[in-house]
Amino acid sequence: MKVVYLADAPYPHTWRWVQHFARSGVECEVISFRPAQIEGARVHYVGGAEPLGKARYLIHARRVRQLIESLQPDLLHALHLTSYGFLGALSGVRPLVISVWGTDVLEAPRLTPFHGWLTRFALRRADAITATGLHLATETTRYAPRSKRVTVVPYGVDLDRFAPESVRGEPVEPRASRRPSTSSGRTATASAEGAPVVIGTAARLSPEKGIAYLIEAFAALRRRFGERLTLRLAGEGPERQKLEALARRLGVGDAVDFRGWLEHEELPAFLRELDVFVLPSTAEGFGVAAVEASATGLPVVATSVHGIPDVVRDSVTGLLVPAKDATALATAIGRLAEDEELRRRLGAAGREYVAQRYDWRRNAAQMELIYRRLLEGRDGSRHADLRMGA
Repeated sequence: MKVVYLADAPYPHTWRWVQHFARSGVECEVISFRPAQIEGARVHYVGGAEPLGKARYLIHARRVRQLIESLQPDLLHALHLTSYGFLGALSGVRPLVISVWGTDVLEAPRLTPFHGWLTRFALRRADAITATGLHLATETTRYAPRSKRVTVVPYGVDLDRFAPESVRGEPVEPRASRRPSTSSGRTATASAEGAPVVIGTAARLSPEKGIAYLIEAFAALRRRFGERLTLRLAGEGPERQKLEALARRLGVGDAVDFRGWLEHEELPAFLRELDVFVLPSTAEGFGVAAVEASATGLPVVATSVHGIPDVVRDSVTGLLVPAKDATALATAIGRLAEDEELRRRLGAAGREYVAQRYDWRRNAAQMELIYRRLLEGRDGSRHADLRMGA
């Protein structure tokens, strides 16, 4: 069996799906406007390096369609609605799966009347539609034909990799005894008032991730907790210099560790350095970062926007606050910083919640079932070639 994926090849959400099916015996081809290699699959890079922005999807639509036809897939899967999903719909290749991930439904359809038409067009052509969370699925139904169901297939987490030290069988160092390092390489010293507490996040450093509000909240908390509180930021993006300048201006430049870009394989170790994970996004379709943090046993402070309440249960697995509110963010973080037992309780509940709903193996099995049903519905004699779960 051959599946062609229309998706950004460097994106972790892409290569995790592709690698899963490649390891299950499926022949995987990826058509991408961004170059990268994916183990077990062949990536076809299209679009060149010209600065076309979103227009490249229209300019190269014919080329993409011809490439899809030449590859002769048994199934076409587009990851992201208003870019690759639109190209998949234009190709006319069936069956077509479109997976919705966030801004492609939460923001893009409202940009212009053309974007709204494009969204509805792609969803009409899809044979199956998936969304990563309930909120996103509900929003997607606003644009999909009434006869088409939107199936929730979360982008889950590998519970063996994203796990507390105690689950992994590693020696457990009490979090309270850690001495968090600062960006300058010095070691923070615990004050007499309590043990060090490390807060942090892993996100692209772009405006919608709300990192500026986190730095403002952290600056306020340092006046209260002093050096016992430090902040670690994993990620890169267009806002980095602006955020570094903000930290210096607020007097916390030495206490904020800008860790830079981390590969996905490095994230579990980074998360185990933290005591509290913060997701201060102003827009978030699903919130996979919160899922990974909860799987690692961390309490999560997050904004109550879009899909985040699907993955963070307020006062059960974490604390939810309004978006763009540094004061509320500081209050929630401060509450966890001074209450170790609350951190432990929310973190344990988060691990259990994720294990029940966002186990990657179960989520992958959901997508496998969608593939099977589509192929059986098209031609019952073809589905025997789908060797998954071997």
